Amino acid sequence: MSRSTDTPRAPGIRQNGCDYTTSNSDLIARFLVDLRAEHGASEHTVNNYEHDVRDLSSWLEKPLLEATRINLQKYISDSLARGIGARSVARRLSCLRHFFRFLIDEEQIENDPTRNLPAPKGWKTVPKALSLADLESMVSSLGSSWIDIRDKAILLTFFASGLRESELATLKVQDLDLDAGAAKVWDGKGGKDGIVPLSPRAIAAIREYFANVRPKLANGGSEPYVFLGRRGRGLTRQQIYYRVRDIAKAALGKRISPHFLRHGFATALMEGGADIRDVQVLIRHSSVDTTAIYVHIDLKFLRRIYYASHPRARIPQAAS
Repeated sequence: MSRSTDTPRAPGIRQNGCDYTTSNSDLIARFLVDLRAEHGASEHTVNNYEHDVRDLSSWLEKPLLEATRINLQKYISDSLARGIGARSVARRLSCLRHFFRFLIDEEQIENDPTRNLPAPKGWKTVPKALSLADLESMVSSLGSSWIDIRDKAILLTFFASGLRESELATLKVQDLDLDAGAAKVWDGKGGKDGIVPLSPRAIAAIREYFANVRPKLANGGSEPYVFLGRRGRGLTRQQIYYRVRDIAKAALGKRISPHFLRHGFATALMEGGADIRDVQVLIRHSSVDTTAIYVHIDLKFLRRIYYASHPRARIPQAAS
């Protein structure tokens, strides 16, 4: 019979350098405090880390302090067998590396079971992009109700700025500068701040939303977030995801997520002639390699760059 994951051993007992006086739940709670206080992790990141460590704790069915390299190898294999993608499993392993290094720093364990443990390799797939035509179909499908005016502003802001859904959810009124055509992003992915552009069309949609809808949704409240729900509270990341999905299903007959809109923003920049490093800055990637994977460059675009840049391509054909 397996032992409860949260039942500590007798106080004061140490084996193999491990202190078994602390339960799994206590360790996880302390880890989350460390993420917030020492590393300044966002709540989205903290929630993901908590989910991953608790998933291991549930699977392991013994104290986390007893986890071995073989346990972690089996956990990775089992995760892949459950249909979890290689990239997602690699992200989980990255989280667990942070967790077990935290335990070492806290002198709870002496050896890191994730050390030199290889992450599963997956194909570097190009994310799908929302085309401008699909965006127009989604926007045109919306009517003139309060929620439709709000959703129109959400769609156009996504496509104009390349914001992530969590960043759009936490965007505050004070962070918008509609006259300058920009928005400030605080504590984005990786804890990074940044500035994102806003197109004239997105600005017009936001102004209409501010003038005719947001005051009614706020109903005299002081909610700081730009996009509000029917009860006057800021929309959550999940609510925004579902709104985009439902609009796309009704207008296009296919499933679209905010990620498609972000990728559409990047693709539009590249196809419009932007340099990949400029796109990296605008989309706020730490590495240009990520941008290279993220941004789809079709053959037509490559041909245009080739004929504009290659010296031999610019030599006119000799008359026959």
